[in-house]
Amino acid sequence: MPQLHQHKHPRQPIRNRVRRPGSALAAALVASLAAAQSSPTGQPLMTLDEALREIAAHSTASVTSRLDLGAAMESTKRAEVPYRPTASVSAGFQARDNQVLARLGALQAPTTQQNFFTGELDVGYLLWDGGKRSSALASSKSAEEATALRGQAGVRSAQLDGLVSYIQVLALKAQRVVLSQRVASLQDHLREVKDLFDQGVVARNDLLETEVRLRLVQDQTAQVENGEAVALQTLNRLMGRSPTEPLALPASLPAPPPLVATSGDLKKRAADSNRQMLALQARLRAQEDVVSFHKSESYPTFFAQASHTYQQNQYLVYPNANFLFLGVTWEVYDGGSRQANVREADYAAARTREEIADLRRQLEVQVEQAYREYAQALKEAATAETNVAAADENLRIEEDQYKGGLAKTTDVLDAESVLADSRFSLVNQHYNAYLKQGALLTAAGEDLPTFFAGVGSNGQEQ
Repeated sequence: MPQLHQHKHPRQPIRNRVRRPGSALAAALVASLAAAQSSPTGQPLMTLDEALREIAAHSTASVTSRLDLGAAMESTKRAEVPYRPTASVSAGFQARDNQVLARLGALQAPTTQQNFFTGELDVGYLLWDGGKRSSALASSKSAEEATALRGQAGVRSAQLDGLVSYIQVLALKAQRVVLSQRVASLQDHLREVKDLFDQGVVARNDLLETEVRLRLVQDQTAQVENGEAVALQTLNRLMGRSPTEPLALPASLPAPPPLVATSGDLKKRAADSNRQMLALQARLRAQEDVVSFHKSESYPTFFAQASHTYQQNQYLVYPNANFLFLGVTWEVYDGGSRQANVREADYAAARTREEIADLRRQLEVQVEQAYREYAQALKEAATAETNVAAADENLRIEEDQYKGGLAKTTDVLDAESVLADSRFSLVNQHYNAYLKQGALLTAAGEDLPTFFAGVGSNGQEQ
């Protein structure tokens, strides 16, 4: 279980530079395994935080989130339109077969020309609409915020996927080294068996059994190499790059930065900072504004319009005219449509409130689970350190006894397999701690690139 420290500041830091002794030993062992086959090529290393920032800048999740936000911002601009005046211009030419004549008793007098131009300029402004435009604008702004937060949640999910791929590559690198050590160990044992077989000390089945085990391990090496290549391509894709683009990663990572926040602290942060939670809360505000909008539809609308008209007419004393119009519209009864709209919006808001409450409970469980799994991974990594040392000594003893004729070749091969399993466990638990820590921090709403800043910057390229 990690050592946790309390801070008086309400927003406690979650990272401590002090390393735990057990984790440091595990990191040193993993680094020694990876360094055994390091081969610098001169290509700059992609550190963990740099890879995560690449995902935030260029991943598909990042690009689509920016596009969605742009569309939401345009919707907000459209909701601002009712606060501005409207202006329209119209013009036309009319050709008639006859003039318009007015009859005054026995007399007739024309009122228009037979062919003439007309023009009109109108400026209108909404004076008051019962709060519909303000509710619509508030709803649009909340929807814009929800879109931005959903995009951030998508990017952080992509960053977590990137962390998985990044760690998978390094774990497979270390596993490949372990397999190389197994191959070398089995080849050494095979030479020993051949010598003893040539001397007639051991039977041929010892030779065959060792060769079978060696071939199996060599096949495993090819499988690990294939997995590493695919994981590298996946990481490139998540960063918005071509899958086949060259990518250099450190040979190993040190122990993960230890947490200084308790499980309870992280649960509180999850409720306050988790992007999915914040997006749902913004969506709820937008839906509550929609409720207000539909309620305000029951109020009248007051508007004003100023116009200037012109008509080409030699018979008019004033061909230009200006006027101001003040009007009101009010749909007194609509058959119950407005009340139905209000109830429908209320149901949508109630549904979101339930989703928020359930997500709050989910986050508590997720944080608790990830916190426990992270602590368990550190514990198992420390256990694996002890097991590696014990398995290494056990293999040495079995080899000595085999040379003295006191052990069977199966005993040596089993001891070698136990050592390999212990090394695999050490590698897997060391990097598993990163994965559990990343899941924990993402649920708590923390920024992964900031937390992992500088991790692996001193690693060796492989």
